[in-house]
Amino acid sequence: MSNLVKRAIFGSLYVGLILAALLLREHLVYMIVFGLLAFLGTWEWSNLVSTHRLFPLRRIFDATAAVYLFWATHEIADKGIAYAAFLVPYAGYLLYILVRSIYSERQAMPTDLAKVIFGQIYVGGFLSIANIFYTDTDTSIILLTIFVSIWANDTGAYLAGSTLGRHKLFPSVSPKKSWEGFVGGLIAAVVATGLLLGWEQCYIGVIISIAATWGDLFESMVKRSVGVKDSGNIIPGHGGILDRIDSLLFTLPFVAFFLWVVYTYQLIHLA
Repeated sequence: MSNLVKRAIFGSLYVGLILAALLLREHLVYMIVFGLLAFLGTWEWSNLVSTHRLFPLRRIFDATAAVYLFWATHEIADKGIAYAAFLVPYAGYLLYILVRSIYSERQAMPTDLAKVIFGQIYVGGFLSIANIFYTDTDTSIILLTIFVSIWANDTGAYLAGSTLGRHKLFPSVSPKKSWEGFVGGLIAAVVATGLLLGWEQCYIGVIISIAATWGDLFESMVKRSVGVKDSGNIIPGHGGILDRIDSLLFTLPFVAFFLWVVYTYQLIHLA
C-alpha cells in the first residue's frame, strides 16, 4: 500500500472520528474521542521531550491526568461552576509531582518537572478549551468550524505552497513552509469559516489560520530540536496524534480569547 493511499485512508478515519464526536452530540462519544487525543497527545509529548520517566507507569499517570483534566473541565462547562471541586484531584496530582520531584535525581529534576507541567498545560489544558464551545449548543458550531477551517488551512497551504511556493516562511523551523502557502491556507480558512459561521464572521478564519500556523511551527521547532520527523507513528502516513492536533492546541485558546475580547467589548459598549 502506497504512502498516499495510507494517508488518505487513515486521514479519513481520523476526520470521521472527529466529525462523529462533534456532530452526534453524544457526550460519551465526544469524551472517548477527545479523551484519546488528550491521553495519546500527552504520552507523545513525554516521549518527544524525553522526560526521565524511567517507569512507563509514570507516563501513564501523566497522560491519565490530562484526560482527567479534560473530563473535569467538561463537567464544569456543562453543569456549572459548582462542579469546580472536580479539579481538586487534579491539583492534588500536580502537588504530588512537585513533592515527588524533591526525591528525584537532583540534576535532571528542574528540567523534567518543567517538561511534565508544560505538557499538562499544552495538551490537557489547551485541549480542554474545546469544552467551552462543545457544551453550549449555541457555540458548538464554532468548535466544528475550528476543525474544518484548520483542515482547509492545511489543504490550501499545501496546494498553494507546492505549486507557487518560492519565499520561505520560517526556514530555520520548517523549511518547506512558504509565504505563498500561508496565504493559500489563510484564504481557504476564511472561506471555510464564512461558509460555516456566515460571511459576517469570516474574519475569525484569519485568527484560525494564524494560530494554526503558529501551532504547527511550535511543534516543528520542538521536533527539530530533538531530531525527529514525527511525534509518533500511531496514524500510518500521518505520524502521531500531536502531529494532527498541534494546530488545534494553539487555535482553541486563541479563538476563545479573541471571542472573549469581542464579547467583553460588546458588554461594555452596550452598557
